[in-house]
Amino acid sequence: MRIPKARASSRPGPSTRATRTAATRNRIEPVQLRGSWFSAFSLRVLVLVGVVVLAAAVVLPSLRAYFRQQEDLLQLRADAVTAQESVDDLTAEVARWDDPAYVEAQARERLAYVYPGETPYRVIDPETVEGAAEGSPAAETDQAIEESGTWYTRLWGSVEEAGEADVDAGGGKQGPASSAEDAD
Repeated sequence: MRIPKARASSRPGPSTRATRTAATRNRIEPVQLRGSWFSAFSLRVLVLVGVVVLAAAVVLPSLRAYFRQQEDLLQLRADAVTAQESVDDLTAEVARWDDPAYVEAQARERLAYVYPGETPYRVIDPETVEGAAEGSPAAETDQAIEESGTWYTRLWGSVEEAGEADVDAGGGKQGPASSAEDAD
């Protein structure tokens, strides 16, 4: 018996193709790493860095505006508290005017009102008054008190002036000027 010889064909058979594909699949080639920094940065890292920078450029002005608005809000709240205190004070003042005793006190103080039969007196600050009041003894005399000097010098001058004045008090006493005239 004769064994036929296999023919050689130009097409590979199924067993040959399967063997090559399995060998190709199992073979993994190692990646060569280069030692420079430039090789570590890939396109993905550059895009990621660009996105982070862009996000910071968009967010930072918004954060600055937010913090400025928070400061303004605190200032406005402080102003509102001050305004509320002012309103409370004014409301209390309006409530005081409902009290008849307060109204009476204000009329007496501000307008110098008095009840019938009362005698009003007004004390005037001597430094604000210029000259003597009309009808007063100081206005009738032509002699003025010396305004220069200390208070006790002026006081003593007024005492001496009062002692030199003529006195007609029913007793016939006269000052030194009239007795000189009588001697003539």
